[in-house]
Amino acid sequence: MSKKLLILGLVLALCAALVGPAAAGKKKKPKPYKSEEVTALVGHPIFNSASGSVVAVTAQEFINRCEIPTTNGVDGYVFEVPAAYQKIQSSINATGVGTTDAASPADVDIYLFDEACAIIGAFNAAGTDESGVLAAGTKYIFLHNYIGGPTTLQYTLKAL
Repeated sequence: MSKKLLILGLVLALCAALVGPAAAGKKKKPKPYKSEEVTALVGHPIFNSASGSVVAVTAQEFINRCEIPTTNGVDGYVFEVPAAYQKIQSSINATGVGTTDAASPADVDIYLFDEACAIIGAFNAAGTDESGVLAAGTKYIFLHNYIGGPTTLQYTLKAL
């Protein structure tokens, strides 16, 4: 009976040795993140020029200075991506609530920028809210209301 216990003990020790490093090496995903709600005072129906660049006042200040703009909230809002999400791939969902005018619902668009403030992605299809995949290396997010009018904006991130 002692041989059986010895063999069982060796098998359990071997299993623990094989499973332990795999479990220890697995990184824990960050909790889902919800940004603060912010307000953009005005929208602009012609945010993209023919070249596809973002021409909003807030976006241009951000691109030219490569820092959170002092005009944040005028016609869009720039957020810094939380550190836990800058190095991983995640889903992003942006929502907005427009003015009380039911004929003008919010059409929130998302623009993604790297640490050098170069645009690396956009989600700006027709429709009210946008969602997509936030690539690793994304440092900033710019949200605006394509339709216009004061809009409350917010985004959420969830690790993939």
